Amino acid sequence: MFLLCFSILVVFLYIFSPGILSYDSYNQLEQIKTHNFSNWHPFLHTFIEMVLLKIWNDTSVIGLFQITIFSLIWTAICHYNRNEGLKNYLLQLLVILIICFNPINFLYAITLWKDILYSYSILFVCFLLQILVDKKYKVNKKYIVLLGLSLAFMSKIRYNGLYITIVLLAVLMILLFRKVKKHYLLLFLTTLLGIGAISSLDIIFNVENNEKSAIEPKVMQYITFFIKKDKLSKKDLKSVSEIAKIDELLDSYKYSYTDELYSVINHKKYKKNQNKMIKLCLKYTFKHPILSMKFAINSTSFIWDPTFPKDRVGLILSTDITSLNNTDNVRPYHSERRYYAIVNSKINKTLNNDFLKIILYSAALYFYLTIIICIILAIKYKYRTFLILLPNTLNLIVVALSNPIHDIRYIYPNILLFYFVLLILIKKIGEKSKKKIKKSK
Repeated sequence: MFLLCFSILVVFLYIFSPGILSYDSYNQLEQIKTHNFSNWHPFLHTFIEMVLLKIWNDTSVIGLFQITIFSLIWTAICHYNRNEGLKNYLLQLLVILIICFNPINFLYAITLWKDILYSYSILFVCFLLQILVDKKYKVNKKYIVLLGLSLAFMSKIRYNGLYITIVLLAVLMILLFRKVKKHYLLLFLTTLLGIGAISSLDIIFNVENNEKSAIEPKVMQYITFFIKKDKLSKKDLKSVSEIAKIDELLDSYKYSYTDELYSVINHKKYKKNQNKMIKLCLKYTFKHPILSMKFAINSTSFIWDPTFPKDRVGLILSTDITSLNNTDNVRPYHSERRYYAIVNSKINKTLNNDFLKIILYSAALYFYLTIIICIILAIKYKYRTFLILLPNTLNLIVVALSNPIHDIRYIYPNILLFYFVLLILIKKIGEKSKKKIKKSK
């Protein structure tokens, strides 16, 4: 299982070496090169990349590391969810082939983004929760330590992860206390110590605080939405105009993209008036609840809408590794090779085909499919997956409140979780058929 998954993904790494890079990737590489670190990206991810580049000074090593991590996690999931017999084994092999040949999976595996390891960490935590549920919370200390460290890693590899970890930690401590009355303090201490140890890296490497806030553009996007609808009073408009010119806010407004909006805001003035702006948001939410719902639906459409509207700004996939804001762009090593052109053209064909684009890349579609499988597991096999899916559900909530752009990478765990629950379903079907065979004998 490991060799099959690893080998296929490594072939795609070779084709697209040195990996897929974006502006964010180049920014982190520049930090590593100059040793001027900032927490614009979580430093844990930058630190991992820095260590890997010390081993092999080529960005391909980062893709290789991500492939190894995913292959190990997926092998563990397959091993745990396997029944005896050839049929179950072959079905697991088929799932691996589907995963490895879907462009979103093999390209993300070699993309230098914090979102990739973050998505893998959510998948791993969900797997650990499956073990917890199956064992009815009667787990040993080694498992609790692994779970605590996994929660700590998830909380520091992407800022979204901290909110998920806080809620999960509280839920798990309550469940452990109620079910077995032990290990809840060990889980708390392990998670806390893990977060503390990772946070100490910021001090050791003198990481500077980045002032960019995820909340600021979302607040101003929401207020601008009400300005567009001509709902703000003159007094409130005057308050907003102290932070940004109204015309510039209106010109920069997009329901699926906040970076342009962020660029026209006076950030110092916003910080001084942040509470006032948040109060404005609450005020107009209560005054215009239907409009508020419309904003919520539009600004989170990539989470629940399986289609890809043409007016939605966001990235699905890209093999172009140049960045307009970077002077040290690298070229794909094999861009002149025929196999690079063939694979690239096939990917572009899927992106230009509306049906294939939804089937292969729609994280919202995979979320709905996951829910359907979970309902089947609950009704037919009495296997409840609420706790197992909780990390991803929390991620969707946090993304809905903070997403700057409708990139699929933010909700990529949806796709990984679909494959995961599919394996659970395959296992349960196998177990039921075994019982029928035994009864007939």
